[in-house]
Amino acid sequence: MKLILRIIGILFIATAIILLFWNDIREHFTDKVNEKIIEAFKNDGDDVEINSFETFITGIEPYTSNSADDNDQSPQDVSLTDDMAGILNIESADISEPLYYGEVTDQKLRNGISLVHEKDHLDMQNLPIAGHRVEGAGIRFNYLDRAEIGDAIELITRDEVREYEITEIFDVNPSQVEVMDQTEDAPQELTLITCDEYNPETLLFEERMIVKAQIVE
Repeated sequence: MKLILRIIGILFIATAIILLFWNDIREHFTDKVNEKIIEAFKNDGDDVEINSFETFITGIEPYTSNSADDNDQSPQDVSLTDDMAGILNIESADISEPLYYGEVTDQKLRNGISLVHEKDHLDMQNLPIAGHRVEGAGIRFNYLDRAEIGDAIELITRDEVREYEITEIFDVNPSQVEVMDQTEDAPQELTLITCDEYNPETLLFEERMIVKAQIVE
């Protein structure tokens, strides 16, 4: 009986330690998986092995697309690099994330960050990019509020590396989608979008943080 009680006590202590450091554990494994995905993208790889333990900790996994080609009407499995548009780096905010084509979904936001709409492409004038803020864990756009006007942003695509400079940082209501409007003949810009102003009473983020960055010619 004493042995059983000791085992139960050890399990309780181990569980408490895991819960206490859960966000640190999640951040560590997410960074490691991100590194594998980013390295595969840079090397034109298409197969990133994510084991079940990593998926359990991070939520990162390949997903199934409902789009089908003319010869196959069944849903298609999409690998972690198949749908990547690039890699977004913001050194000042400790951000280095896989960027996926839209439309944005919960799965893509678990796997990285995402273009917002299905038809968004890298050559549009105003490129909207959405990312989660993960409370207590330094992943995705959680540290975006560390960025400042004048900071550099790097977008690595399959063809080139684009440099941007942050020009504006502000909050909007979720309904103010005009921040994603296109402006003809204007320089290309990024519009980074994440949640802000968490209300513990409603358990909702009531505003959206917007970071605008213009391409450096």
